[in-house]
Amino acid sequence: MNPAHKALRERTRGAHERVDAVFAGYDLSDRAHYAAMLAAHAEVLLPLEAALDRAGAESVTADWPERRRGAALQADLAELAGGPAGAPPAPGAPFGTGGTPPLDTGAGADQATIAGTLYVLEGSRLGGRFLARQLATGFPRRYLDADQARGNWPKLLSKLDAVLYEPHALSTAVDAALDVFEAFETAGRKWLAKV
Repeated sequence: MNPAHKALRERTRGAHERVDAVFAGYDLSDRAHYAAMLAAHAEVLLPLEAALDRAGAESVTADWPERRRGAALQADLAELAGGPAGAPPAPGAPFGTGGTPPLDTGAGADQATIAGTLYVLEGSRLGGRFLARQLATGFPRRYLDADQARGNWPKLLSKLDAVLYEPHALSTAVDAALDVFEAFETAGRKWLAKV
């Protein structure tokens, strides 16, 4: 495990465990629960992917456009709803009081903030594969089954290590990762309360 990965993993462990605990409350064999879980993810993922686009995520990983999963998430939500693809209603603001993703810094985010955000979003693919096994037969699974190409996770971790070699950069990345985990936890709790 490279130093940046080790530090990110250790310093965000509690936040990650809280997110896992919230999403464990969804019964993925139930259509309403699954739709709510996807809506919670959409509330966080869609604005973050747009923010990563604006911030220039390609500066950290050139294959960022291929890593995006928002379209798969929207397609699954649309299929569950029986309607056209589109963002689900997402009342409330998961990113603190302003509802602004941590990447919206005006002129663009620094590479450390992008790196911390990518760490959470790309790491969630691993959990998605596990969750996909819990889905009822016939439920759409594009988003949860959006697996990485072989070697993409280790390649990303190497890139993060190259970007996060200074203590300040690593601290910034950890803060961004914690913000993203908090947004997922908040959205997860909100949508779970609706089902």
